[in-house]
Amino acid sequence: MNSSTRTKTTLFCSVCGHESPPDGDWDESETTTELGQRLTLSCPDCGTTITRRPLRGPGVDTVVAGD
Repeated sequence: MNSSTRTKTTLFCSVCGHESPPDGDWDESETTTELGQRLTLSCPDCGTTITRRPLRGPGVDTVVAGD
């Protein structure tokens, strides 16, 4: 996908270029850090961590749409 046609809610991997919406094919995992429980989205192609979001509160779609 060309960056000029990418929607605002498209996440992309800066390492391999994989693109998908927040609720797309990203690998999801839950972790606990000093900031509390987090949802981690990782690239299904290369494994790079794309984002970590709070597990409680607004979902990933809500957080991204509000950015």
